[in-house]
Amino acid sequence: MSNTFSISLRTIARNAASVLASDVVTRASTFVLYALVTRHLGLFRFGQLSLALTVVYTAQIFATAGLKTLIIREAAKDRSKTGQYLVNGIAIVTGATLISLVLLLGFVRIMGYGADTARVILLLALILLPYTISTICEALFQAVEQMHFIAYVNIPLNLAKAGGAFVLLREGGGIYTVVGLLLLTQGVIAAFELALIVSRVTRPALRIDLGFIHRALRQTAPFLAIDVLISLWGTITIVLLSSFRSESDVGLLSASSQLLTPVVLLYQSVVLSLFPVMCRRYEAGFESLKRLSERVTELLLVIGLPIVVGLSFLAERILVLVYGGQDFALGAIVLRIVVWEVFLRAYTTALGQTLLAGDRERITLSIVAINTMANLVVGVILISQFGLIGAALTIVATRGIGVVQHYIQVSRIAGSVNLLAPMRTPALASLCMGVFLVVFGHHNIVVTIATAALVYAAALGVLTVWSAGGVRHVRTHYRYLWSE
Repeated sequence: MSNTFSISLRTIARNAASVLASDVVTRASTFVLYALVTRHLGLFRFGQLSLALTVVYTAQIFATAGLKTLIIREAAKDRSKTGQYLVNGIAIVTGATLISLVLLLGFVRIMGYGADTARVILLLALILLPYTISTICEALFQAVEQMHFIAYVNIPLNLAKAGGAFVLLREGGGIYTVVGLLLLTQGVIAAFELALIVSRVTRPALRIDLGFIHRALRQTAPFLAIDVLISLWGTITIVLLSSFRSESDVGLLSASSQLLTPVVLLYQSVVLSLFPVMCRRYEAGFESLKRLSERVTELLLVIGLPIVVGLSFLAERILVLVYGGQDFALGAIVLRIVVWEVFLRAYTTALGQTLLAGDRERITLSIVAINTMANLVVGVILISQFGLIGAALTIVATRGIGVVQHYIQVSRIAGSVNLLAPMRTPALASLCMGVFLVVFGHHNIVVTIATAALVYAAALGVLTVWSAGGVRHVRTHYRYLWSE
């Protein structure tokens, strides 16, 4: 029994580490690509690439037809259907990709983008088919608990993408060179993953089952709705900004948002590791789950609040350091606004996982739908009037609306949620770091960041021990995160 448990635990740990490592390297390589484009091609080309990737990302959601979650769930229950989901899933996403390409072409014409920008978007859209095939393969790897294959393919190829971009741009390559590199990388990823599926997981019969496809499409409709709403929520602001202003403004907003990606990844890693505990805690009642949610919120704020304070003080210097151009210093005020989304996201992430662990996915869908509509309405008003600053304010305002919705819904189920208690200790520690930055923040940027981090860590340690009532009680305070 213990040996079986040990093997299972190792499998879970290996799969979680594989997915996390793959995601981190993929996001990091994209961030490196962004930074290289800004340094070699300038703000306008960076804005073009950001706009193209954002629009194509939304098209990818339509092209995958919401199949990923369905395939993971159904193939995990019955692995004999793995081959059917591979063949018929690829058939579905091929058809959905063709429809998405037609819709994307119509969207580009309606928006009236310049010929060069439209060409970049439409060329990048060729990534849809290999991306959707890769999505089907990765869903099957997850279903059969062979997620290490995802890491085997994605990590080296994404590192190669970053290295290739560095060499090609240094040798004088342009925006179309970058687009070609992205297409090549995704095509190779899809080819390798498909080969691994066929050789290591299943050898499917090459037969399309129309009845199977019909049932799958009917089942996947709710998942597609959630995915589409989430993607639209994230895309609307960029599209509105490109319509009311310019690609350069899109570049400044994207530059600020990209700096927040590491924090988002850390948030995702924390909730991914704690979500199974939250699901089991729900069996003891929603009140118990709510208490755990407050601890998770505190942990996320420990990560996020120093980032908010640090970027608020050092916005201009960090933008210039990362992107290498004084043009990006103009985005400092945008970064100082957008960074507050990190603070609000800590609450929506923790409370959102609470709702999912408590079998309240329909509530989650309604929250996402309201946020999407709010983003559109608020975005049209603010971006049309204030441009880039309006876009930054839209992002924060919409996230704030999400916090209010999550608070109301969780409070209805389990009583009032304490939003202030989880932030008390990290807020005081961040304040200490802020004082340090005011006094000593004019020194070398790298030294300043490292020293500020040490000040925060020391202040957090002292305050945690003090609030817990002594060193012996610190473990008791946080034991609720992992105890059953």
